[in-house]
Amino acid sequence: MSRPSVARALAVLLLLTAPAVAPTTAAAVVPSGSHRAEPAATVPVWLAPAEPHAENPTNPLAHRLWGVYRGPQDQVWRPYTRAKGAKRSALATIAERPRTKWYGKYLPDARVRATVSDYVANSQAGNPETLSQMAVFRMVPWEGEACKRPTTPAEAASYRTYIQELAAGIGDAHTLVVMQPDGPFLLCAPDRAVKSELLTWATQTLSALPHTSVYIDAGAADWCEGGTAQESWRCAEILKLSGIQYARGFALDSTHYTGPVENIDRGMEIIAELVADGYAAPHFIIDTAKSGRPTMWRDMISATPRGLRNNARTCATRAMTRCVTLGIPPTPRPADPQWGLPEPQRQQAAAYVDGFVWFGRPWLYNQADPFVKKRALSMAASTPWTDTGPR
Repeated sequence: MSRPSVARALAVLLLLTAPAVAPTTAAAVVPSGSHRAEPAATVPVWLAPAEPHAENPTNPLAHRLWGVYRGPQDQVWRPYTRAKGAKRSALATIAERPRTKWYGKYLPDARVRATVSDYVANSQAGNPETLSQMAVFRMVPWEGEACKRPTTPAEAASYRTYIQELAAGIGDAHTLVVMQPDGPFLLCAPDRAVKSELLTWATQTLSALPHTSVYIDAGAADWCEGGTAQESWRCAEILKLSGIQYARGFALDSTHYTGPVENIDRGMEIIAELVADGYAAPHFIIDTAKSGRPTMWRDMISATPRGLRNNARTCATRAMTRCVTLGIPPTPRPADPQWGLPEPQRQQAAAYVDGFVWFGRPWLYNQADPFVKKRALSMAASTPWTDTGPR
């Protein structure tokens, strides 16, 4: 693949000057002034719907409550309900905020429809306008194994069944879907074309639902491909291979620890790459569940000696560095002043970032399973953020 062309580089430069209206072609990219002054949201989105920023009027995550699932599908919920006193109050910082449920191969195909339907109904709590959130982590093989062997025909058939059942479980519910976290593993797959076809079909299938917004995982501010190949055109390639033309946009930082500012910078470069190649400019979401102390992957310290960075040590104090703690709470208004974004990232967030979303899971061991109460309590104590702004 060739290095970015002069036209692409120009599109990157122009987009980074913060367009006032999302462009659909490279020629439409124009610079603008600062983010428009407007009232900031003062109530969390899980308690009251929030209006979109004026620069992003089509934001599907605005105008509605974000639901909180309360039940056995959530690893946090049972420990939270059993806790008392100060520990219960601390765990509420996680349990009572909207988060994204991950669905993967551990849920049998035959149980997907009923399980997802139950999750949606619980999250909505009787209000059909409430937003549900889920991540589809179903591609087999994935992560390191995806670099070593192809998907078998049986696995591909099962994947299609799973996605069809997932779509049936979602139905007409207002739903945010993160498509295939850890997206950069697609680029190392020996059967990239097969996985690309499956992911594109899944993106198209779920995006065709009446109220579902799909955001394809594109890596993170410090991750587009394994090793040192981190140019944004590589992140954009993941999206092209996964059906970005059908999706609302893309998702950043599902499992890394970089902050909103760095991910906005990365997201704007990805958009410019796509626009330069003739795609409509997508929007994106950023995980902020674990970016209270933004840290590059290479700098993160594991919770145990010689352990995995996926299981990062938690921050014991608000001054501690190279550790993980809870970041900005979920919101569809990332450019509100209380979140402290500098210019020009605040301008760019107002136009292109549909939300800060908690689709990361730092309270789980290795960001997977099981729930670790000690981790959760440590992050609840050290986070620099409250529901509505800084501490």
